[in-house]
Amino acid sequence: MSKQEKQIRTSKRNFVIALALLLLTNILMAMALTTMAKKTLREQIDQRMLDIANTAAYMLDGDEIKLLQKEDEGTESYTRALETLRAFQDNINLDYIYGIRQEANGSFTFTIDPTVEDPGEFGSPIVSTEALKSAAKGVAAVDKKAYKDEWGRFYSAYSPVFDSDHKVAGIVGVDFSAKWYDGKLNNNKAVSLIILMMALTIGILLSFIVMSQNRKRFAAMMKEIEQIDSATDRINDSIMKTSIKKLDFLPDTESNLLKTLAGGEENKQSAIHDEYEEVTSDLHSVCLKLNKYIKFIDSNLYKDELTNTLNKAAYKNAIKALDEDINNNPSFSVAFFDLIGLNNINAKFGFEAGDEMMFHAARLLKKVFGNDNIFRVAGDEFIALMKDKGELDMEELFTALDKELKDFNTSKKIANELGISKGTNTYKPGEHKNYRNVFLIARDNMKKDKELYYQSLKK
Repeated sequence: MSKQEKQIRTSKRNFVIALALLLLTNILMAMALTTMAKKTLREQIDQRMLDIANTAAYMLDGDEIKLLQKEDEGTESYTRALETLRAFQDNINLDYIYGIRQEANGSFTFTIDPTVEDPGEFGSPIVSTEALKSAAKGVAAVDKKAYKDEWGRFYSAYSPVFDSDHKVAGIVGVDFSAKWYDGKLNNNKAVSLIILMMALTIGILLSFIVMSQNRKRFAAMMKEIEQIDSATDRINDSIMKTSIKKLDFLPDTESNLLKTLAGGEENKQSAIHDEYEEVTSDLHSVCLKLNKYIKFIDSNLYKDELTNTLNKAAYKNAIKALDEDINNNPSFSVAFFDLIGLNNINAKFGFEAGDEMMFHAARLLKKVFGNDNIFRVAGDEFIALMKDKGELDMEELFTALDKELKDFNTSKKIANELGISKGTNTYKPGEHKNYRNVFLIARDNMKKDKELYYQSLKK
């Protein structure tokens, strides 16, 4: 066997291996996309169920609910609660909505059921689920698994009804048919099958084309791969020019370094024996780039595009966690920041000047308070959530921020002076019931700080 024949056979073998890997990648990608789509859809459905249960629970009077008994049927308080639940039953696409009470022995029973046909009898038992137990503890939740009772098979959302002492006085349950719920989640199976079939078809066609055509056609395919490689380069350039606009505000030394790290190409293999190895090498290069873009997207999912601080979605998750832990008396402080004069700068010098000011303000805030503690919540407003920090700690941090601002303005890095009004507040278990109580005081303190600043300009 000649050297050329060995090379061709080796090339074919290498190509088959590369094609098999490509085919496997397509299948795995299809499965991953299906899983992600199903997870997202489930979260949307669960949120809709929770919104209905939470709204109904909010509209009920907990002080009245906790006193209701079976013999109260027909009374004003009973009728008022019944009509509230009936309005949801009649006007919203759900199967059942009803009131629940936890008994002294830990079991759960029906209270008010607006269902016209075969309603749950007051005091009759209800199937207990983990979500229902969570609602009994004060945290609204949705069933992760369907349960079955005499009315059918359901997924349910449960939301606590609080009395004036903020204790759980009852629970609102909302039922959705498991057949409807599971049907929604399984609708993407057909799409997944199509994706898999397309992946298989493309793999087979590529095998037939490459293995049956001559080197001239193979060279044409190589050009196509080069175009894909070129396209990934254009994606990289697009990311650098649009998504990472903050680079425009950095000094040249820092900006060029980040651009080099973000846009640097991987070195191609130096020893390539045939066209098939070149295909493998090019595909490897493309996959590395795509993987880099995926990591970039993942890392920026909860990041603000302009300032690279945590965004509003991350902020909502953080305050939700604080509220869920509020009964454990956590230690934390909140700081609220607002840029001074941003609207005037936007009006006089354009939004680019305003963006530059916000970018540098965010850099200073992250430097003083930490990258993982600063959130951009709206426009020129930033919030710092500082765990295990008290009043004295916040005073020291504010002093450090004032020094950083002074040094920054002295350096004249931007044409306009950077000013940040600020306010803080520390959580006190006996004084604050939730995160919002702490936040509102911090915001008021920020407004007072801003007023003092403008008053000083008039003197």
